[in-house]
Amino acid sequence: MISFTLQHTINWSKPYYQNVPITAGLGQEPAVSIASMIRNSFLSSPQTWYFNRAEQTFLTVVGQQDYTLATVPDLAFVEEASLTDDEGNIWQVKDILNNGSLAVSAFQQRPSALAVETSPTIAGTQNFKFRFLGVPDKIYTVNLVYQKASTQFGPFFITSAANAVGGNTAYTGTFDPLSFPTGATAIITGFVTNVVNNGSFTVVTCTNTTLTVANAAGVAETISAYASNFSWAPIPNSYSDIYNNLFLAEALAVNDDNRAQLYRQRGIAAFLAKSAGLTEMQKNAFVEQWLARNNERQADAGAIQSGTTGRGI
Repeated sequence: MISFTLQHTINWSKPYYQNVPITAGLGQEPAVSIASMIRNSFLSSPQTWYFNRAEQTFLTVVGQQDYTLATVPDLAFVEEASLTDDEGNIWQVKDILNNGSLAVSAFQQRPSALAVETSPTIAGTQNFKFRFLGVPDKIYTVNLVYQKASTQFGPFFITSAANAVGGNTAYTGTFDPLSFPTGATAIITGFVTNVVNNGSFTVVTCTNTTLTVANAAGVAETISAYASNFSWAPIPNSYSDIYNNLFLAEALAVNDDNRAQLYRQRGIAAFLAKSAGLTEMQKNAFVEQWLARNNERQADAGAIQSGTTGRGI
């Protein structure tokens, strides 16, 4: 199933704010940053969703406490972990420290806790270091269940385009490969002289510095341009009432429209209606974050009103 895109959301919301341009800024701002903010709040800790879950396994080494992996670049936080020995016995790792730390140890035992530490970026790949409480006393198969990182819509900065080769055009700039997986759609904007470099193109490959898309007409040009990915994936289409209402709320707020609060509340209500399986803490974290935006707006409005009254206007 094709996921709804940010363009669907923009098209739906435009009539509510009288078609005021929401993508008029560089890199189609502020629409792309509003959308990223919504997805961040929806997918980030402490929220756990079945559609954003993945697993990874690795083997321990007897006497080795730390493990650095480059195979989980999309990791946001670990939900659960288990250990399986060579006899098929399975133990749950009780304590997961996603933002904590564990001391170095020399005592060998079956590990009872796991801490996640992010190492420096190496060769453009985000590696993660995992440290156990208790140095593994034997070889275990470690199974990690984790929530994937919230990818960003953009905009990502492009510095140049190359001539098309073999039906593809390579753009140089700064990108997040997680935002442009193979087969996704990249929207390129900002080229002026060679407008054939602009458009919606299927992603072929992406690294931190090069985005290659299926554009057979690309022409070499150096310029400040932008790339974005408009897909709401991995959020299912059935959750569109959440992100549509929250997007509309922020679009209205940009235009200083008091209806913003109404649509934030509708987005929150839609979230709560679909939050089966989440804990009360997870629900409250999301609700409080968006209600706080209402409170900030009301406080700002109150301050402006007080200032106006104080000046006798």
